Amino acid sequence: MKNLLFLLLFIPLFSFSQYYTGQRVFEDKFPVERIDKDRSSYLLIKNSDLDIIVALKDVNRDVVIQHAYIRARDNYKFKNIPIGKYVCMYMWTDSLGKRHYSIDDQYMDFPEEVTSYAYYEITMEKSIGGNLSQTSIDEADFFIQ
Repeated sequence: MKNLLFLLLFIPLFSFSQYYTGQRVFEDKFPVERIDKDRSSYLLIKNSDLDIIVALKDVNRDVVIQHAYIRARDNYKFKNIPIGKYVCMYMWTDSLGKRHYSIDDQYMDFPEEVTSYAYYEITMEKSIGGNLSQTSIDEADFFIQ
């Protein structure tokens, strides 16, 4: 009975301590989000087996325009992406508690022309010879402002 009471008292604490997909966990470290409500452009992230934080960085302005926490095996869609060239930066913690940071080696172009593709999908899977590669970065590079 004592164990059951312990569980009932602490379950609410554990259920609210986890971040949710789409949460802006670093609002204090990144600028205000930039969106263009007149554009239907998006970036869909299909996550794998680890929780991850994805930050969408404007290549020309060197600033993060949107970021989100994405739980393991969840999908998240960054919407209304303004015209520009962007790369994704990633932050995750391994099973030993070590934080890792990386950035895409190729940029995504969200052009002005309506006839061009205005969306991208990234599936987070470790693969050999995949079509998107990343480079490790440090924490300071991830939290550029």
